[in-house]
Amino acid sequence: MIFLREGAQMNKEREKEILKALLINKKISVSELAKKLFASEASIRRDLVNLENSGLIKRIHGGAMIEEKSISTQKIPFVIRELEQSDAKIEIAKKAVELINDYDVIFLDSSSSAYNLIPYLTLKNHLTVITSGVKALSKLGEYGIKTISTGGELISSCNALVGEEAYKTIAHFNADIAFFSCRGLSEDGWLTDISDKENHVRKKMIEHSKKSFLLLASEKFGKKYFHNLCHISRISGVICEKDLPL
Repeated sequence: MIFLREGAQMNKEREKEILKALLINKKISVSELAKKLFASEASIRRDLVNLENSGLIKRIHGGAMIEEKSISTQKIPFVIRELEQSDAKIEIAKKAVELINDYDVIFLDSSSSAYNLIPYLTLKNHLTVITSGVKALSKLGEYGIKTISTGGELISSCNALVGEEAYKTIAHFNADIAFFSCRGLSEDGWLTDISDKENHVRKKMIEHSKKSFLLLASEKFGKKYFHNLCHISRISGVICEKDLPL
């Protein structure tokens, strides 16, 4: 077992918050981050160096930025997404499983929200799950749930399978229900993300499902990113740990 010093753990939490701020604003200053995160500017600069060395951001004079072109190919790693709003995602999973019936065929995307649903699927019988998530494939296997991979091109930074082969596999099935997530839901009802390739997989899952539900932590409401998935009117509903003003 590895034990982290308190300072080291705090650094990781700050880095995660910095990434979340940059995903929303694309560019932010050291002084803004220091104020937002109640940290010294020197500490923020060290965090930015670490994030840049990891290839996630670009430092600029007085702050940092994320370039949209680089986001489309180098996603914020799945491990970062997995840490976000874990308590909320557990509540979302508990609500989502109530919509599932025995013998259902289910689509799951590669999101951490969909991944967190997997343990609760054991409450149902004779399910078939088709997923584009690499980590989801392994976890579903551990629980003995019948699983089919979409196949396709691997985006290693977020453990997602995408592309034409994935689309073809999805089109072979008529699912009862699809569960997926995205980076943000705008106040005017648009589901958006930083990954066009993952969004295209989600669109196919929605098209080939009787019902489709967005798994959304409440902190993502009111956020808009550069690639549109669809309007909320195109899906069956949103599952959130809180009531949303929609």
